[in-house]
Amino acid sequence: MIRGLYTSAAGAMVAEAMIDNVSNNLANSSTNGFKRTLLQVESQPQTEIYRFQTDAGQDPTNRLPGVSVQQPIGTLGSGSDVYATPTNFEQGQIAINGNSYSFALSGPGFFAIQDPTSGQISYTRDGSFQRSADGTLTTIDGATVLDPAGHSIPMPALGKVEVDTQGNINVDGVTSGQIGTFEFNNVNALQPQGATAYTVIPGQTAGIRPATQTSVLQYAEEKSNGDVVKSIVDLITAERWFDANEKSISTQDDASNQAIATVGRTS
Repeated sequence: MIRGLYTSAAGAMVAEAMIDNVSNNLANSSTNGFKRTLLQVESQPQTEIYRFQTDAGQDPTNRLPGVSVQQPIGTLGSGSDVYATPTNFEQGQIAINGNSYSFALSGPGFFAIQDPTSGQISYTRDGSFQRSADGTLTTIDGATVLDPAGHSIPMPALGKVEVDTQGNINVDGVTSGQIGTFEFNNVNALQPQGATAYTVIPGQTAGIRPATQTSVLQYAEEKSNGDVVKSIVDLITAERWFDANEKSISTQDDASNQAIATVGRTS
């Protein structure tokens, strides 16, 4: 009976994790460049169940004691738990916004950005950029946008900015630099760093390389790839799942209390 309590509690914890995951996807449904996360669930290790008995002697005239044997019955599950929460890097919808400093990526690539304080390099699909006070291209949060060589990109104060599909920047017809775009052989080696940025998991190989299958689109932004309707349905499912496990815990707890209160009682 106690095993059943643990199994139901494990199911409730998985349902709670699903609610947290779906809620985060819903909260970022309007965040440019956001990639939804999935929830992978696995069963906990199963236990082999046996029936123990004493095998009586074959000869009824033989009074020797029987042999203790065990008969396999099957397996008993012990619930489930969260295996992983991988990111789904599917392409989000591209929308035109008319902003010359907004860029969307069509393809599997990423922009490279660098934190001005820590110097950490991360990768993002959010191309909402701006010209900073020091004359370089940065994100809205102030991170430095990098060129293919990992350097900052100077942006003239005046002039019409035009960027081609390779990321080459021209200001009034004069080349100013190039926005770096990069692709990975193994996107599963990336981990979220905030809402829209990703870093390589320490100890893993991502296989970063210059982008060859990605185009830069100016005057555009990539929307979140989250499915709002599906997320709402998943949220309702997870809440019902949690409620079912909660009721199971309550029922088993009541049964345990009843057993404790009546065991050994004589009429």
